[in-house]
This record gives sequence, structure tokens and C-alpha cells, in this order.
Amino acid sequence: MTAAARTAYHLRPSTGGWLNDPNGMTKVGDTWHVFYQHFAGGPWHEAISWGHASSRDLATWQHHPIAFSPTPGGPDSFGCWSGCFVPGGERPTVAYSGVTDTSLRSTVCLRRGSEDLVTWGEPIVVAETPDADDVTVMRDPFVFEADGRQWAVLGGGLRDGVPAVLLFNRDDESAWTYEGLFVTGAEPVFATAEAADIWECPQLVRMDGRWVLILSLQYRTVLGAVVAVVGDIEFADGRPRFVPERLNVLDDGGDFYAPQVTIADGSPLLLGWIRQADQDPAETDHAGCLTLPRRLALRDGVVVSAVDPGAAARLTGESRPVAPGLVSLSGRHARFTVDDGGARLRHASGQVVVPAGAELWVDGPVLELYPRDGVPSTWRTESPWALEVPATARVRVSEVAAS
Repeated sequence: MTAAARTAYHLRPSTGGWLNDPNGMTKVGDTWHVFYQHFAGGPWHEAISWGHASSRDLATWQHHPIAFSPTPGGPDSFGCWSGCFVPGGERPTVAYSGVTDTSLRSTVCLRRGSEDLVTWGEPIVVAETPDADDVTVMRDPFVFEADGRQWAVLGGGLRDGVPAVLLFNRDDESAWTYEGLFVTGAEPVFATAEAADIWECPQLVRMDGRWVLILSLQYRTVLGAVVAVVGDIEFADGRPRFVPERLNVLDDGGDFYAPQVTIADGSPLLLGWIRQADQDPAETDHAGCLTLPRRLALRDGVVVSAVDPGAAARLTGESRPVAPGLVSLSGRHARFTVDDGGARLRHASGQVVVPAGAELWVDGPVLELYPRDGVPSTWRTESPWALEVPATARVRVSEVAAS
């Protein structure tokens, strides 16, 4: 049996197993820390723990022991699901969804860690799924500050099938208070989005004087698109509500989901999950990886992203011209830069235009395409891609070493 193609420089567990959503992203001193949903026992989703890696350059990664795992008999006995780093505490703190059974009804758990973020205490429950507003699903806390107060948003779904973001007050960090619905899918701007009955992994970040809400869309248990919604926060009776204005898809490919954003160094940094289904361990020891680190920007009301410049420089060396013709991408680990004329990606399922100014990052079965000042696309497939380079184009390639 032929082994499946492997990634070389995208972040994934070094010892194999399962990976999905990035979690708890932060920067301590000169070191970035990224946690992620992880099952070490095999390349499938089960008994989710938090994996942990760190980096000084967002390109080369040091892998640490599992940060924490489900607590037998505890509030996260069925899984330590997605969450975020909670800044401002006396000790490093993370918040996440704890689940105890297949009903997936969740609580918000806090854990406090060591200064190096390597060891973590026991879970502390600070909020439960509210019995109000016909909320049936709650998951994936993300914290923010507005009007000088501490808040949290969580993804959710309502009894009538409308997706929602739930709002909690965090003025008392040990006991969060449910404050109602922050925004729901009933808003007209969401009419242009893919169908969803649950919004997952809400991320809220301030950009150019506006608020940007990032949502991962799930419909009837199927994972869909990720959207970025530009809008404002308005206060009524002391409570913030999100007023959406404009929406765009955050990634045009088919395999991007559940990103996390942090402004730990002052500039919005995003990592997303490059989806992969459960794998046969006879063929591959791991499933899933994270995207390259992306810096977000707001261009004419549209949220776009590009590879972090420092990480890009660290990953690649000297480039060389690519001769015109059809270039196989099978087994490649490289960055292609289209300087002029444009090129075209070819695949059994179709073709994709690669415009002038774009970068194409190839890592075995993973492709990330970044148009200049545009919305990227992410794909993962075991079937081969090729890059068609016309005689009128100027394309360069830089090999990328394993991180």
C-alpha cells in the first residue's frame, strides 16, 4: 500500500495523531504559543486534548508535551474543546468548552498554567449553556474588551435552527454571566452566506476602527465556509451588540475551517485548520495540519490576508525562474511566485487562475494560494496538481525546508 503524501513545513503533531482547531494562541516575550485540538492515539477525532507548540519566528516549531487532557469524571471528561487564551490574569489562563457526553452540551472551563505555558491546573467551570433565548448549542469561547469591561462571545445555535453568537459578561472571571444574543443569523447581511444552523469558533478583532467578527459555519453537522463580517459594536442598557454591515468569505478553498485570531503583538495574526478526515493509520500516522500564519488586513471593506512576512522569509531561500510548461506539484515543498502574466493551477476537478502578484505555497498534499491584496484559498487533496506556466509569464520558485 502506498503511503499518503505528507506535509513538511505546516504545523502538525510531531508524533502523529489527530489535529483540528487552533486554540489559545498568544505571545509570551519573544515566543509564540499555539495550542490545538489533538488526539494522540491515532489519526481520528476522539477524546480531544490540547496539543502545544511554540515558535520564535512562526516558521520553525518546538513541540511540547500535551498541555492537558479530559479529566475523568470532570466537566471535560468527553473532550477539551476549542477556546482561547485569556489575557490580563495573574497567571496564564485559557478558556475552552468542556463536554461530558455525546449530547455535547458544554460548559466554559478555565485552566491556569505555569509561566512557560507547559503545565496546567485542573478545570474550573465558569459558565454553562444558558436556559434562555432557546439556545440549544454553545461552544468555543473567545474573550474581548469593550467599553472598559470584559466580555466573551461563544458560538451557538437556537431551537429554530438559526445560528447565533452568545454574549457573556466576564467582570467576575470566576463566574461569567449570560447577557443574551450578541448577533444572530436573522440579520439581513447573512442572507448571502452559506446555510448554517450553528456558528462555531467566533473570533472578534478590532481593525482600522471597525470590528470584524469571524465565524465558521456548520449546517446539519457538515462543516462549511468561514466568513468575516465587518461591523460595529453598539451598546444598549450597558450591553454590547454586534451590528453587521458587510460579509466576505475568508478563504475561497474547500479545506479551511475554525481559524483563530490573536493581536498579541498588535497586528491581527490568524491560523486556521486545514481539514482532513479520519485516516487509516496503515497509510498515515496523522490527520490535519494548520495553515501558514496569516496577517489580516481590511481592504475596501473586505478582510484579506497574506503569509506573515517574517515567517515567509524564514521558510524560503533563493528563488530561481520556472520554465514555461506544465509543472507537476506532486511531492513538492515550495513557494511559487507569479511576478507577471499569470499562471493556472490544473487538477482533476478543474482549474484555478493564479493571477500576477500571487504566491502559491505547496506542501505535499496542501496548497495555499495568496492573490496580492486578496482572499486566499486552501486545499488538501491526495490527487495531483500541476501549475501551467505560459510563455508570457514570469514565475519563480523557492524550495521550502521542513520546519
